[in-house]
Amino acid sequence: MTKAFAALGRLVRGLVVAVLLALIEAGVPAMLVRFAGWPFPREVPTWEAVRQALMSPIPDEVLLKVLACPLWLLWAAFTVALVVEIWAAVRGVQVHVPLLGPLQTVAAGLIGSLAIAVLPIDVGSSSMPARPQVVPVAMKYEAASDPETIRISSPVAMTALADRPVHVVKQGDSLWTIARRRLGDPLQWIKIWKLNAGHPQADGQVFTNADLIRPGWRLRLPLLRRGSGDLPREKRATPRPVEPLQPQPMPSSGALSEEGTGVGIELPSGSVVAMSVAAGVAAAYALTRFQRRRRRVSPSIEEAAASVPEEPPAPGVEAMRKAYFQSFRERGAEPPSDAELIRKSASALEIPGAVTLGTGEHGATVAVALAGLSLGIAGPGADDAVRAFVLDLLQQAGNFRAEIIMSRQDALVLTGIAVEELGAVPGLTVTASRDEAVDRLEEVRFTRRRLLAEREADDVGALRERDPGDVLPAVVLVASATVDIGSRAGAVLASGSGCGIGALMLGEWPPGTTCHAGEDHRVGSAEGPLAPRLARAELFHVRRTDLAAALRLFAGVQGEESRPGEEEAAPPSWEHPTPVRVRVLGKPAVWVKGQEHPLRIRGLKLWLLVYLALHPQGATKEAICEALWPGKPLGHEFHSLLRHLRHALEESTGLSGEPFIQLGDNETYRADPKVIGFDLWDFHAAAKQARTAGDSASQMACLTRAADLCGGEIGAGISEEWVLDERYPLIVVQVDALTQLAELVEGDDAERALELLDQARHLDPDTEDTWCRLIRLQARLGRADQARQTGRLLRAHMQSLQVEPMPETQELLGSLGQPAS
Repeated sequence: MTKAFAALGRLVRGLVVAVLLALIEAGVPAMLVRFAGWPFPREVPTWEAVRQALMSPIPDEVLLKVLACPLWLLWAAFTVALVVEIWAAVRGVQVHVPLLGPLQTVAAGLIGSLAIAVLPIDVGSSSMPARPQVVPVAMKYEAASDPETIRISSPVAMTALADRPVHVVKQGDSLWTIARRRLGDPLQWIKIWKLNAGHPQADGQVFTNADLIRPGWRLRLPLLRRGSGDLPREKRATPRPVEPLQPQPMPSSGALSEEGTGVGIELPSGSVVAMSVAAGVAAAYALTRFQRRRRRVSPSIEEAAASVPEEPPAPGVEAMRKAYFQSFRERGAEPPSDAELIRKSASALEIPGAVTLGTGEHGATVAVALAGLSLGIAGPGADDAVRAFVLDLLQQAGNFRAEIIMSRQDALVLTGIAVEELGAVPGLTVTASRDEAVDRLEEVRFTRRRLLAEREADDVGALRERDPGDVLPAVVLVASATVDIGSRAGAVLASGSGCGIGALMLGEWPPGTTCHAGEDHRVGSAEGPLAPRLARAELFHVRRTDLAAALRLFAGVQGEESRPGEEEAAPPSWEHPTPVRVRVLGKPAVWVKGQEHPLRIRGLKLWLLVYLALHPQGATKEAICEALWPGKPLGHEFHSLLRHLRHALEESTGLSGEPFIQLGDNETYRADPKVIGFDLWDFHAAAKQARTAGDSASQMACLTRAADLCGGEIGAGISEEWVLDERYPLIVVQVDALTQLAELVEGDDAERALELLDQARHLDPDTEDTWCRLIRLQARLGRADQARQTGRLLRAHMQSLQVEPMPETQELLGSLGQPAS
């Protein structure tokens, strides 16, 4: 049934493409002839006719034909590109016509879509990942001119499936264009489809539609046999002889595979982990070492300088670091520096789609998708295998990419670490009981189902693709498979399709797949959907001491913001309609309803809120990045910053699933006014209401609200140009609100008027009118000494600027009995 629907869908798409081509090739010229006429004259004009035409006004008919000429030329160029691409597809070659590059690309895409829809597809048993084929000789890798391809020389025509060339899908790719570019024949797309159909990708999605591939997917390519027509002419090469090698067992340390996860390393303790895990541990150690070094204070001159060796890491951590660096040396490459490891770790934003559990019978990696994971591991080797899974996922948890939920009881069994220490591990949520762990998983499922409905998305992957700054990590429950927990977790998983959640259970797991790991950590038997993939696999495994050492290392990778500090207290009562309140007039700060102190939000996260306060209608990612990272090419920084800010607000407010910073349909980001309030917005609203108030009482009430919000220059402490440009205009409107309110209250409350004018002259000491208002009011109240003191302050300020007061100011100062300068 699924194949029938797929075939029907391809047929419909093929008909649509065919109709589109017919409309372009026949409809466009017919329309042009109908409305503009034939563009060329039907007979050769005489010189006299040409002269009269040039001397006479241009008729509407001629003007219409002139305007239609570019359309005729565009149609003709597309027709040529279409004919060239059809000829190239039939001959299996590539033809590049100068000036027709974009049109050839469009034509190639249409022809490819039509071919995919019309030609028969039979993937056979490819709905499940194919098993690696066994070859009795070893392969030898050869460097290829194309960095995306690993060429293999072999004395036989077949090799292991895992050793095939791999193409990383880019934006705009299709199977047709990949086959044409990489294999030299666009009709070979069907081989790529057969080879990859049904295989899960790194983002958790399964390749089931030949018309739909996503950037970042890794597609295996058919092997190019020597002497066959499959080899592109421009890449033909004489085969190099290879020496047969004896098969080797899994090494204790080895080179990175192309994905960086395919080689296991054995630690002195007996643990075996993927190389990608060792890379993550090395990056975490580099970051903790950097944080330790940056806090070091040089001794004073009275203290003796001494050489103090650094404290060595735990044995398991050191073994993984050494194995990771050794893999580079074995390939003749330079190991990465601490700075390179830190930058790579900080730039990782992709949500992990799968975790490698171990290796198959013939060395191929065995991975399982995290979205929808429903797996139980039982037997003597289960605990160690689950520890390896936990370590692998947590080393990818930075930037809120993954979350593991487990209870206090299960955490103690797996790690042997107190809950207080585990609470600081990024990506690890420890609950008081197993029931609460399932509650947390159910909360995630409920929140994400609501998000999918509200944002009209098919699954969480679509939400992440739409807004990479959303905090939507891969969430996995790790728990003992008791009867009660099993029934509840199974129900959550069954109703959580598309929510990006999964479960790994310790013990038998009837709702999903159960595999039995022996003492040697090899799967003896397996039952369930994943059984064919896990059968006879050797699972990665981690001892408790090694997991504990790695988690303590991850717990140390915490930023300065996690440390408490002395902060100003929040207002005594919360009178704001939103749960989050941001002050930007004055020193920026963020408060959350119900908390006594402002949040520890600093640096660029706070700057982003100030920028959004200045742009209530929203701003594009490009504009925000230019403000926060001027002159720097766009990268991962914005989405990483957005993800950290959203997580901090979500964690402090308890509003799970709220974006806080919304992504609009016009690709602009704006603060959600339902959950975030700004003093600047409230000030503008009060000042606007004061201007339109119908009576003095209403005007006074509005100006009072505005005056209470006058906090000074916007973004105090930020010296960027986008803030400086806004400061003086905002100071002016604050001063105006204060002086207007002082004028209204002067008759009933002179002291209040004096305070308002004094506040205004502190905000803008350069405006002499404010000083003069204050001096006159002090004089009218009979406070001559205060008026003269205010005059001296004004005179001192003007002298500091080496300017003289304006004539009217000099006259006022003279009336006080003191010189104006």
